[in-house]
Amino acid sequence: MKLSFLSFVFSLVLMNLQAQNLKVEYDRIIKEDLNSSLPAESSDVFKNKVIEELKKPTKEILYVLDGNTFYKSIPKTSITHEEESKKVDEQTTIRPKTEYKDIQTKIYHIKGDKGFYQYFNFHGDEYYYNYIPKFSKVEYKDDMEYIEKYKCKLAELTSDKGVLTKVWYTEDIPVSAGPYAYGNLPGLVLKIESSEYIVYATKVSNEAKKEDFENLNPKIKVLNEEEFFKKMGEFIEESKKVKKTENNINL
Repeated sequence: MKLSFLSFVFSLVLMNLQAQNLKVEYDRIIKEDLNSSLPAESSDVFKNKVIEELKKPTKEILYVLDGNTFYKSIPKTSITHEEESKKVDEQTTIRPKTEYKDIQTKIYHIKGDKGFYQYFNFHGDEYYYNYIPKFSKVEYKDDMEYIEKYKCKLAELTSDKGVLTKVWYTEDIPVSAGPYAYGNLPGLVLKIESSEYIVYATKVSNEAKKEDFENLNPKIKVLNEEEFFKKMGEFIEESKKVKKTENNINL
């Protein structure tokens, strides 16, 4: 009886360590039509190169340290393609260049804070967008699935815009954390299924190190929802002014 009690205590201690010092590696696969995300004026050669790159899973990592979380993606390889030379006039010939550059995702959550902070860089201006996830409905289902040896339960989350997302979480690791804004469920999120993508855990470990964990930079301005979308509008208008010969396509 004493041995069983000690084993139970040891299990609780191990579980707590897992919850406080986590590194979770994920793969993200895009489900939507990749062709539709590329500009129509791009050449078929360039599109094919980018689509082949986008078909590969994106590597993403979640760090949990002392109740705080840091989530980041590992950017894919950039692709630069030079099109055939085009004659503008009798004296001028240009060779258009198109570039695909994967933008790194970085999302932060502070313990006890309802919202999340996502990093953005608009032409050298750095910002954090502070947002609180809004779901009109959260339904806990009876479905179960094993992911990386952990028993996971299903929760179906409907956004305030009516978009349904299936989220698999495990209570075996009692920490409310996961990819993107899905960090408020009663357990670690190991899989997300939406109409646009699938994200699933490939490795769960206690390998998180303090030097891997990135904290919010107090020198970078934090924008609320209204300020952020105003800045996004300005960025889009500015991007339209970029010459076609210097296209930077960020996906």
